Amino acid sequence: MIQTETQVFIALIKGVVEQSTLLTGEYKQKLKQDFNIWQQQGFKIVAELEKQNKLNEEYVNSITDIYHNINLEIRKNLNEKFTQSSKGI
Repeated sequence: MIQTETQVFIALIKGVVEQSTLLTGEYKQKLKQDFNIWQQQGFKIVAELEKQNKLNEEYVNSITDIYHNINLEIRKNLNEKFTQSSKGI
């Protein structure tokens, strides 16, 4: 159903754009410009989709939380891996 797919899409875009804020200021020159434009457009897309839809905000937020939890787990696992690698384990 298109409404379900739209809700999942909004949550995914929202999660990705929110995740991208952790990289704000990390890039240089052209890549920095492109990244900033992409990030701003992502926030605009989310805002526009939220306005156009009869958004089930609670549902979208719950999906976004799932994406955030996945990102936290990935970050934790990568940090452990990189810590072990730097110690020569």
